[in-house]
Amino acid sequence: MVTAPETFDVYHQWHTVDLIWTSRAIQPIALDRLTCAAALRAISRPPLDALSPPTVTRKLFLQADGELDAAPSGHVSMLPVLRGVDCFAYQPAVRDLIGADARESWGWLFDDRLRGHVGLLSDPVLGMIEAALATEASQNISFDDIGNLSIEDIDLVADTLIQLKKLGHFRGVWSNYEEAARLMQRGALVQSMFTPGATRLRREKLPVTIANPIEGGRGWHSDLCISSATHGKALDAAYAYLNWWAEGWPSACLSRQGYYAFFPERARSYLEQDEWDYWYDGLPAARALPDPFGEPAIPAGHVREGGSYATRMGRVRVWNTFMDEHTYLVRRWREFLEA
Repeated sequence: MVTAPETFDVYHQWHTVDLIWTSRAIQPIALDRLTCAAALRAISRPPLDALSPPTVTRKLFLQADGELDAAPSGHVSMLPVLRGVDCFAYQPAVRDLIGADARESWGWLFDDRLRGHVGLLSDPVLGMIEAALATEASQNISFDDIGNLSIEDIDLVADTLIQLKKLGHFRGVWSNYEEAARLMQRGALVQSMFTPGATRLRREKLPVTIANPIEGGRGWHSDLCISSATHGKALDAAYAYLNWWAEGWPSACLSRQGYYAFFPERARSYLEQDEWDYWYDGLPAARALPDPFGEPAIPAGHVREGGSYATRMGRVRVWNTFMDEHTYLVRRWREFLEA
């Protein structure tokens, strides 16, 4: 994407706006062509939205010097569309090994009592953040900036991972939510998990709990960017696509698998009241609720772990980010995967 912006028109990015803006792979997005311009400007007006990730509040608007900042202007770097918080998931058998009253903690991922039954996310950035959370909890330490680990921090986490892998601690790694669901079906009792994976497991009647760890969760956001090489009719189509997203239906659809619309009120009109009550207000499901494909996924009476939208997003410990030592991080993560 960075080296060949002519190969795409719209990029659905997760936490890389610093990199793609600096490389000039994307172009400024004109607010006067977006139907949600007022909502975007409101992000930077006091009081600031406490639930918004720093990479949005601080890197949204184009400034006169070509840099990105929080001060509103006529152009933005991206259109934020979704956000959420990810934690790990576990099966009921974990409680037999850890204890019925033990508080949920990222340290469970490194707990000796679960050796051979732990799954990890294979992505180096997200996987390293979750492993760092587990390292802090299991070794009773605290990193100076868990969202921007130093070389020494990365070494500590990577060395811990490699040692545990050689001891047979991990059941496997996964790269998408379908692989995550299969890994848990094949014997992983506790593992990092995206919400769609848990939704799929519940639909298939495998009991799984999304943890609400005492250390907090890993926050994320996704945004739409336009390639610097997109012009003419393709550019018109790109703006039409962004406005379709901003209108609310897509984010409402994905709310049914546990994601949150960046502008919830725009999605609300596309959700039934009982869907809103469950996914956003944290109330018990009044009926069996469907996933994005219309299949029953949430049983009646179920309460979403962690509570309401505001409560869950308010417990973000660290946001997905592109770390300063990314190249070194990837190298050490590869060593772990190949160990």
